[in-house]
Amino acid sequence: MDSFVIFEDAPSDGVWKAMIIKAIIFVVLGIFCLAFPFAALNLSAYLLAFFLLVISIALIFSGFSAFGFFKRNWLVVILGIIGICLAIYSFISPAFMASFTAIIIGLMAIIAGIADIVLAFGHDISLGMRILTILLGIVEGAVGIIFLINPGLGAEALVLILGIGLIVNAVLSLAEAYVVKKDLSSSAE
Repeated sequence: MDSFVIFEDAPSDGVWKAMIIKAIIFVVLGIFCLAFPFAALNLSAYLLAFFLLVISIALIFSGFSAFGFFKRNWLVVILGIIGICLAIYSFISPAFMASFTAIIIGLMAIIAGIADIVLAFGHDISLGMRILTILLGIVEGAVGIIFLINPGLGAEALVLILGIGLIVNAVLSLAEAYVVKKDLSSSAE
């Protein structure tokens, strides 16, 4: 006998309440990021170091597993050991993890900028879209260069952008909760 689940199209009564709770949490976190960017940056660095430690330990265990190729397994173990060393150093110096993250994001922004500029010339798109894509690529590249030149400033900018993004997301979530509650009230009548 096969079993299946039927999902209702209409949201239940608890959905809008969950959206309000999410909005409250996001506002609190957003205000924390904006009011205390250094503390938020340190907390983020510690969380990233913790995740790096967990992933690195998992890499070591998977490297010692009985499956796979011998040479590849040792590379995974070495990668896990390097990750553990980086995680421990990040716990000792959270500024390292914040700067390291900003450098990685800077490199990603430069690569994305180059890719956008190449795509602007590589595809058959309208002139307006081509100009916008080139401008986007230039802005991404400039942001990436700023993050590489001054990773501390880049890390702080990331925290401030995160705070603003969380507050914007909270406002949108409140608006969505209002719409869902209004729809539930009108459908109940």
